[in-house]
Amino acid sequence: MLKKRLIPTQLAYRKAPKETGKAPMKPVGKWRLLFVVRFLAATVWYSLLARLRPPAGPGGKYTNEFIAQRTRETMERLGGLWIKTGQIIAMRRDIFPKAFCDELSKLHDSATGFPGEVACAIIEAELGCPLREVFSEFDTQPLAAASIGQVHVGRIRANGVRVAVKVQRPSIVESFQSDLKILRFYLTLLKIFRIMPWGKWEEMYWKLSQTLSDELDYRLEVASIRRMRKTLRHQRVYVPKAFVQYCSARVLVMEFIDGVLMSDYLNALNAEPEKAKAWCKENNVDPKKVGKRLFLGFLQQLLEDNLMHGDLHPGNIMLLKNSRYSLIDFGSVDSLDRGFLEKYTLGLTVLAKRDFSKYMDVFLTMVPGLPHVDLETMRMEVVRELQAWESLTDVKGIPYEQRALTGANVRLSAVLGKYHLPPLWNMLRVMRSGMALDASLKFLIPEVNFFKLARRHFEGRRERMLKYMASKSSRQDLVGSLHDLMRLPASLGENLLFQAELIRKRAITFQGQISKAAEVGKALLTTLFNLGLIVTILAVARYINKQHDVGSEAIASLPLRDIFTTMPQLSRGMWILVILLCIYLLRNLRRLVRVLGFRSVGSNPWV
Repeated sequence: MLKKRLIPTQLAYRKAPKETGKAPMKPVGKWRLLFVVRFLAATVWYSLLARLRPPAGPGGKYTNEFIAQRTRETMERLGGLWIKTGQIIAMRRDIFPKAFCDELSKLHDSATGFPGEVACAIIEAELGCPLREVFSEFDTQPLAAASIGQVHVGRIRANGVRVAVKVQRPSIVESFQSDLKILRFYLTLLKIFRIMPWGKWEEMYWKLSQTLSDELDYRLEVASIRRMRKTLRHQRVYVPKAFVQYCSARVLVMEFIDGVLMSDYLNALNAEPEKAKAWCKENNVDPKKVGKRLFLGFLQQLLEDNLMHGDLHPGNIMLLKNSRYSLIDFGSVDSLDRGFLEKYTLGLTVLAKRDFSKYMDVFLTMVPGLPHVDLETMRMEVVRELQAWESLTDVKGIPYEQRALTGANVRLSAVLGKYHLPPLWNMLRVMRSGMALDASLKFLIPEVNFFKLARRHFEGRRERMLKYMASKSSRQDLVGSLHDLMRLPASLGENLLFQAELIRKRAITFQGQISKAAEVGKALLTTLFNLGLIVTILAVARYINKQHDVGSEAIASLPLRDIFTTMPQLSRGMWILVILLCIYLLRNLRRLVRVLGFRSVGSNPWV
């Protein structure tokens, strides 16, 4: 449990969510489909008006900012799936305008609470017993509400611990399934009409549906809490304890953290700066120290633990005394592909050293399938953008968004979108978490210098590695490494077997593609050969007719006589040269047709 010496005094700037009427919640409305269709149609219509009547359509009001604001407001009304969709769109700066992405990045998942008695009924159904048998206290007024569920405060009867009880919203699964079908329909239209095909809409749908599936099962969040509690202990970041015996797919019971939400602190900082400053002094909280700890902790979660809180917005960060903090809401916890993580770590290392050219080389190795573009030109554009970003990081007064790592990502996305590079979903997940954290960091450390903090992280990483190598755990791991070393020959053989099979499959696929191209090329060259043969025959006939006056009467009776009369008057030497040139071209065309006619693409018929 959280130690009392870390519990700060309260800073009351939190608004309780509105609760719906006392009537039971209704299932998914039958008019929701029409509402969603109307919303999407209106967005498309506004965009068309802005393009057809520039600037910004009739009256000049259909700007990117106007369309983005209307889109954000409607997505917040729809909630759930559409909040997640908007957050993903906000990351696609390679496709959508900056103003549009900036507005959608403000999307926050909040909703009207549902009746407390409905929440109690859900808890009793999941636990299989009356509420009073588990909780000695239970507040039916929700503390916070989102599109998936809401949080109540209670106290466990068995141990007297104050807890936060997260209850899933009724009918939310049916609502999400209905919205997914609607979204799938529109993404299919984008795919059919090949609207921005490099956007990988099918992959976006799969990622979104997988994320929602995970967040709708609170048992997965319990597992994430236990893992994060273990990995973040060494960072002195507190993670609340989950009481597994009271948790299910729809109910999550975890320790209540009696701290101050970062969002409440930021509200106080904007409304009453002196009050916020006094609270920091009273609780020994240094905002700059907290900001640096948050950023360095994020890098450590990402690069060392490979277990990252995926939604670090101010509502999920709890401030404690002595510049400590706690994280809550572990519905979105990400682990990245090991191969990607190694490359990303290398890329961030060279970026911290300001070696932008090498960073781009590393980045290109992460892109899944490079398009047919001028990579060198694109590479130079990215390097210039990163150099421009670097020049801003040391300048006082430059806005946080331009000097932070997010500024580099925005510039990078703009160039990649210009060249239609496919999205890196692992990179987008990192950007999403980083951009959520920026909502706090821009107030805590507005004069951030990425290069200084990154160097501090990598220096700390080396110290942690040296400390680990001297520990008992390192010696135990060394024994395991020796065992792995003994298995190296067998593992090498297995890897060679798998890699050989993979190469063979790729070769078969490549050969199939080459064969199709060869068939098309053969058909085109055969057509050219036939046309060339006709031209050669006509040239020979014209030469014989002009030089030896042979076949004039026969030619006059042919339907091709007009072609002969329009052919140029050439000397004898020129006619011989033209005929020889035609024969030479025919000979080469015939040889090319034969080459493409070989079934074995790897053979060389010229030898």
